[in-house]
Amino acid sequence: MNASPADFAALRSGLPAIDTDTELVLRSDDGRACALLRASSAPPRNFVLDASGEVRELALAHDTQLPAAGLFLAPAEVQAALSSVLGPVTELQLVAWRPGKRAVVRMRRGRETVFVKFLDRKTWTRASAVFASLADSVGALHFARPMCLLPELFAYAAMAVPGQSLREHLARGNAPSWFLVDAAVRALATAPCADDLPRHDFASARDAAAKMLRKGAVVVPELDDLAARIEQLRAPEDSHEGLVHGDLHDKQVFLTAAGAWLIDLEGVGRGDANFDLVNLAEHLRLRALQQSGIDDGAADAMLDRFAMPSPLRSRWQACVRARLCGVYAMRPRWADLTRVLVSEVTRLLAL
Repeated sequence: MNASPADFAALRSGLPAIDTDTELVLRSDDGRACALLRASSAPPRNFVLDASGEVRELALAHDTQLPAAGLFLAPAEVQAALSSVLGPVTELQLVAWRPGKRAVVRMRRGRETVFVKFLDRKTWTRASAVFASLADSVGALHFARPMCLLPELFAYAAMAVPGQSLREHLARGNAPSWFLVDAAVRALATAPCADDLPRHDFASARDAAAKMLRKGAVVVPELDDLAARIEQLRAPEDSHEGLVHGDLHDKQVFLTAAGAWLIDLEGVGRGDANFDLVNLAEHLRLRALQQSGIDDGAADAMLDRFAMPSPLRSRWQACVRARLCGVYAMRPRWADLTRVLVSEVTRLLAL
């Protein structure tokens, strides 16, 4: 069940003023209207419209779904708990928090930057299994494996990876090494993977797209019809089986002169490697639209280099782009972009 349009209107009216450096992200959790205020220069803030109709700011320390959340009642407790395992750490800063799902803290350990990701119990169990089965590297692709697991905190610590993210290259107008990006995508698909990992394939991508569209329909009602059409998409017969990241986009891939690094690995699974290929390509296209309003052709060029045939390509693009419609419908600053994406998905579905 999703929150109603009236719920979101009430929530937005009760939020603090939002400046140009802050992005508003809406979502519906357990039928409640929720909002995230995310700024580059401040910790994330989460709000909810409670049962009484009041807008209430949430506190990480009271997130009952994160087993270690209680530590955040006092910053000194977080620092002491992490220092006991990692050695002296300083400059702790909360950089991400999705209530009930995860929280990420960045800190300094001497000259090193370290990230600690706190997870809910289910995700922690899955992440532990993934990390136990994951290779260190495949060719020029390196996996950002944890430096250590923190089972008593349902968390893991990871060093900051070298290089710049693909997103940073694109934002600065720098031409990344597409040869290296392509090599990383190919290496990911051929990496060893355990048989019992979760499956990521067209069916799961289609289900995720329909679910996200229905959430976004609270803001953009026409997304309900689009969700129904996405649900009717048949899974293609062609499948490229391999290891699948499951959320491969331009902020997950870091490039150096010699290789590529991949982060956020707890959701890795096995299945159809086209899942990652098209997801990355669609994010390349999305960034171009966000930056200039024009498709610069980088996404199609990537799929061309992988010789992805047109019928298969259009079906996957419709599926992945539809999910992005739902995602960006819940981000008010991207209302115009959402309309563009809806139009494009409708066109893809007609092919």
